[in-house]
Parts: sequence; C-alpha cells; structure tokens
Amino acid sequence: MNRAQEIKQVAHQLMLEKGYSGFSYADIAAVIGIQKASIHYHFPSKDNLVQSVLQDYRRSASDSLRKFEDTAANPRGKLENYFAYWADRLANEPTHICLCAMLASENSILPEEAQCEIQAHFEEMRKWIQSVLQEAQEQGMLFPSHLSLEAEAASILAVVHGGMLAARAYRDKQQFTMVTEALLHKIMRHQA
Repeated sequence: MNRAQEIKQVAHQLMLEKGYSGFSYADIAAVIGIQKASIHYHFPSKDNLVQSVLQDYRRSASDSLRKFEDTAANPRGKLENYFAYWADRLANEPTHICLCAMLASENSILPEEAQCEIQAHFEEMRKWIQSVLQEAQEQGMLFPSHLSLEAEAASILAVVHGGMLAARAYRDKQQFTMVTEALLHKIMRHQA
C-alpha cells in the first residue's frame, strides 16, 4: 500500500469513529507516524482528502453491488447478500457503518464536493434496490404494496441505515439483523 492509500485508509477509519469534524491531519500523522506536511503533499486540504476517501468508498460500494448480483440466484438473494454484507461488517465492529451514512449527519458542515459524493452514493444505492425490486415484481416475488418502487427502495435504504445506527448505538449487530430480516419478510416472497 502506498502512502496516499495509507493516509486515506486512516482517514476513513477516523471518520467512522469521530466524523468529519472530529479528526485532523494531526490525528492521521499520529496514527501513521509521519509529519503533517507529508499528508499535505498528497492531499493539500482536508476537503481534498475527504472527497478522495468518498470516491474510493463509492467505487468499493459499486463493486460490492456487482458481487451481490453475481452471487445471487434471484432478487431476494441479492437483498440478502446486501444485508449479510452489513451484518458481517457490524459483527466484526459495530462502529463500521456506511461511511456516507455517518457523514450525512454532518452534511451542513461538509464541503460541497463531499455532499455531492454522499448524495450520489445514496442515489446509486436507491436505484440498485429499486432495480432489484423491479426484478422481484416481474418474477412475482414482491408482495403488493401501495408504494411506488422508488418509495419502497427509499424505505429499504432508510431501514438499512437506521439498523446500522441502532447496531452502533447498542454495539449489537442483532439490532441490524432484526430489522432487515423483518423487512425482507414483509416485502418479498421466498420464491415465485
């Protein structure tokens, strides 16, 4: 791993632990054991660093969505893969929630570039969930609902992120698993 990647990795972890306003270049330097000037060499400002971390995070999330697609036999399996990914992360460390969800709580103080990255992340997640729901509906797996698929996808996204926050607050992944299992049971049949 090169120095820039190491800096971004530490920044990512610090943002998960402390948020955007809770970390500085001095914190990163202390963890890695380098001078702040070394960080400024790679990332002239905190805004540059945060945007780069968010871009990496979004690429990783897109890769994960493709894996959820590739390893599932049907739409229900795709959502199960998505939920299992986060359940596994939360089981290892309850503070490892979605970086964009963590930072969204500080949206009013984030630089505009970071706000745009976060919004784009949520939009990509919602569109992916909506496409899975569309596929499930076409296969007769989705229980009827008075909501549009877009509203249903937004609701699922809200439940997922709310479950992450509950798991973090309780330091218990079961808080996440409980709500996502209940959600899946309410919206989708096991098979067509």
